[in-house]
Amino acid sequence: MSVEFLTPFRKKMLVASILSASFLFLLNQFLLITAFPQIMEDFSINATQVQWLTTSFLLTTTTLIPTMGYFMGRFQARTLTFVAISFFIMGTLLAIFAQTFTLLIVARVIQAVGAGMMLPLVQTILLLVYPIEKRGYAMGLMTMVVNVAPAIGPSIAGYVVDLSSWRFLFWLVLPLAIALFVLNSIFMQNITEKGQARLSIPSLFFSAIGFAGTILAISNFSVYGLASMYVIIPAVIGMLALTTFIWTQLVSDQPMLNLRLFRLKWFVHGTLLSFVISILLLSTETLLPLFIQDVQERSAFISGMTLLPGTLLLSVTSFLAGKWFDQYGGKVLGIIGYSVMAVTFMWFAIMGADTTVIAMIVCFSLFMGAVGIVMTPATAIAMNALKQEDLPHGTAIVNTVKQFAAALGVTILTTVVSIRAAQPEYSYIEGTLMGLSMAFATMGVLSLIALLLVLFTKNRSRSNNTLL
Repeated sequence: MSVEFLTPFRKKMLVASILSASFLFLLNQFLLITAFPQIMEDFSINATQVQWLTTSFLLTTTTLIPTMGYFMGRFQARTLTFVAISFFIMGTLLAIFAQTFTLLIVARVIQAVGAGMMLPLVQTILLLVYPIEKRGYAMGLMTMVVNVAPAIGPSIAGYVVDLSSWRFLFWLVLPLAIALFVLNSIFMQNITEKGQARLSIPSLFFSAIGFAGTILAISNFSVYGLASMYVIIPAVIGMLALTTFIWTQLVSDQPMLNLRLFRLKWFVHGTLLSFVISILLLSTETLLPLFIQDVQERSAFISGMTLLPGTLLLSVTSFLAGKWFDQYGGKVLGIIGYSVMAVTFMWFAIMGADTTVIAMIVCFSLFMGAVGIVMTPATAIAMNALKQEDLPHGTAIVNTVKQFAAALGVTILTTVVSIRAAQPEYSYIEGTLMGLSMAFATMGVLSLIALLLVLFTKNRSRSNNTLL
C-alpha cells in the first residue's frame, strides 16, 4: 500500500508501532550494561568476556543488516516485522532460563537477529512516510524515541539488579515484546516496494566472517597478546573476507549491499560521522558504569541513576537537532557538538576514585547533549544524498557501519581496560582506572578528528540538504 493512501491516523499509528519496536529492542540492549558486574560474578568471567554479551549482539546485527536491502526488496514490511519480533521473543525466553554464559550469548544472538532486521526497516519506513524536507525531523523523531531506551534502561536495570537478579530484566521485556507483536499486527502496513532482488550467499558468508574475525582478533588481544595465532589468524581472515565482500559488491550487477553509494560525497561524510558517534556513544555508556561500580565501588542503582539525566537530555537534543538541521543545516551543530565532546573526554580521562556523582552527572549530561546535537544531522546528511530507490541500501549501509563501529569501539576500549587491570604491578582498581583514563583519552582524540572533518567542510546551501 502506498503512503499516500494512508489516513493521517493510520500514518501516526504506523510510525508509533514501528518506533515502539526500536524502543524495545534498544531497551533490551542497554538493560544489561549495569548488570555486567553481577553477570561477571555469577559466571566467573572478566570484563572482556562479559562484553561479548554486547559484542555478539552487535556482530549479529552487523552481519544481518547488510542483507536488509535484499529482504526489503523481496518481502513485505509486515512479514519482516513479525519475523523480527518473533526472533526477539524466542531469544528473550532463552535468556531467562540460560544456565551458562555460552547459552546466554546464544540467546543474545537470537535477539539480535530480530534487531538486525528491525533497525534498517524502521529507518526506511520513516523516510518513506516523511518527505525529504522533513527528513531531519523524521530522523530526530527516531533518535529521540530510541534514546529513551538508554535513558531509562540503566536506571531500571540498576534498581532491579540491586533488589533481585539480572534474569528478571528479561522477564520485564517479555510481555512488552508480546504486546508489540499485537500492536504491529494491527497497524503495520506494507508501504515498502518489492522489486528485483537477489541474496548472495557468498557475500553473506564473507561479510559474516569479515566482521566476526576482526572483532574476535581484537578481543583475543587482551588475553593472548598481539603475536598470538589467536589474534593473527582471525585478523588476517577477517580482513581478507571483508576485502572480498567489498570487491564482490562493487562488481556485482545486483549487489546484496550497494556499496557504490560511497561514490556520493555527502553520503560518505554522514556515514563517517555516524561511525565516530557510534564508537563514542556506546563505549562511554559501557565504560562509565564500570568506573562507578569497579573503581568507586558504588551500587548498580547509583550507576544507572548517574546515566539517567544525560540520556534523557540526549533524547531531547537529538529531536531538536532534527528540526534545527532542517532549518539551518548541520555545520554549526557539528562544531558545537564535537567541541563539547572533546572537553568532556578530557575531564573523563582525569577522573579519580574520589570524583563525586554530581560531577559525573554534569559531565556525562554535557557529553550526551552534544551527541544528540550531532547524531541526527549525521544520519540526515547521509540519507539526503540518496535517491528514493536507494534508501533501503543506504539505511542498511549506515546501520551496518553504526553497529560495526559500536562493536569495534567497545571491544578495543574494554580490551585496553582489561589489559591494564590485569597487570600485576597494580591493584585491580588502580589498573582499571589507568585503563579507563587511556580509553577516554582515545575517545577524546576521535572527537577532535570528527571536529576537524566538520571544520574543513565547505559551506553548502540549505537546498542541498547537507551542511550550512
